[in-house]
Amino acid sequence: MTLFNREESLRRRLNIFLSQTFGLPELDYYATLGPEAFLGLKSVLADINNILTLRVSFAFVDWIALRLELDSQAKLELKKIVLEAKPNSNGFDVWLGYPIAFVAEVKCNIPINQGLIYGSAQRHGIEKDVIALLQGKRRASINSQSCPKFIAFLDLPQIRSANAHLLRISKTCKEGLVFVSESTEFNRLDVVYGVYVSPEP
Repeated sequence: MTLFNREESLRRRLNIFLSQTFGLPELDYYATLGPEAFLGLKSVLADINNILTLRVSFAFVDWIALRLELDSQAKLELKKIVLEAKPNSNGFDVWLGYPIAFVAEVKCNIPINQGLIYGSAQRHGIEKDVIALLQGKRRASINSQSCPKFIAFLDLPQIRSANAHLLRISKTCKEGLVFVSESTEFNRLDVVYGVYVSPEP
C-alpha cells in the first residue's frame, strides 16, 4: 500500500502546472524555488481572482451590450466603469444608468475540491449577492430595485452543475435567481437573472 506524501503531491502539481501552462521544460521547479520565490508567487497569485473577475466582467459587458442593443458609446462607458472600479469595492461589479439601467455582480466561484457543488461559504456568498441585488446596496451608485439585475458566472460544466444544485437547495436562489435563455425578456424586477459567459483568452 502506497502512503500519501504531501510534499511529493505538492511538488508534482506545481511542476506539472508550470511546465504545461507556460510550455517550460519538465524540470523540478519545486526544488529550485526558495522561500522568497514562493512568497513572490503567492503575492502574484493573490490577484488571480481579481484578474479572472475582470475578464468575466468584460465578457459580461460584451454579452449585455448585445442583448440590450447598447450602442458603442454605452458599451465604452460600461468598460470604463469596470476598469475604474477598485477590487472588492462596495458597489456593484458592473452597472449602467443610461440609456438602459441595470446592475450586475460577477461570480468566479469554482466548486470546491474540483467537485460539482459549491461549498457552504461559496453558496452563502452567492445568496448574499442575490439579496444585495434585490434589496440594493447603501454605497452603490445606482438603485438596483428599479432596474434589471444580473449575476454573471463563468461558463464551465462544473459551475452549471453547482448552480443547478444550488437552485434545488437554496430557498433564496430558488425564489430569486432565474437563469437566462435565448427567449428571456428582462422585464422582471423581482428576480436576478443568471448569465453564463466565456472570457476570451
